[in-house]
Amino acid sequence: MPTNRPGLTPAQVQLAFAFDRFAMAAQEAITTNARPHRPVLVGRRQVRFEGVPTGQLHQDGSFFAARPINIRSSEHDPEGIKILYHRGLELDLVALVQASAAWAAESGASGDLMVMAALHRFDDSDAPVHLRVSEHAFSDGPPAPLPPTPTQTTANLAAIINDKREAVVTACALASDLLADMGAHQPSVLTTDGDIVLARLGDYRHQLTGWGD
Repeated sequence: MPTNRPGLTPAQVQLAFAFDRFAMAAQEAITTNARPHRPVLVGRRQVRFEGVPTGQLHQDGSFFAARPINIRSSEHDPEGIKILYHRGLELDLVALVQASAAWAAESGASGDLMVMAALHRFDDSDAPVHLRVSEHAFSDGPPAPLPPTPTQTTANLAAIINDKREAVVTACALASDLLADMGAHQPSVLTTDGDIVLARLGDYRHQLTGWGD
């Protein structure tokens, strides 16, 4: 880790070091999909980063991140209603919950962590999509637009930091609300008990890092 960061104030240097520690913690999430990139833009009381995900870290412990969701054209009807695959979305929510907790803890926060999630389209379209569990599933949900409002939940920060199952519980609550608004009864791979249904992961199994530890 470099100790010389030209052009930064002492406070910005400390914030840059804090980002380094956050990035290392994010890479220990349950999937390989939390990899913020360097170099970062260090500003006054915040750090902006790109990569997967792209986002901002604020000195008060708040965290914002965005990553692409898997919406594709149907292989049988390329001009028809697009499909949102949600198995990967569920795993990404777990990793983002863990990353948000890691930054909050790095910033000295304690107590409850409020987490909010929303789905957006780049074109701001409200066109409906079909929900499908994965690329290898064949049944689709009824067409529905992405939820118009965010969902949120509250969890104990220390519990998420110390037990990855608590991160799954939190992400499951978020996924349940988002998917319910689109007609799904429940998430596919996340459970309310903090488990990941490994038998349903298929090709996504290789993305898990240390889940069985």
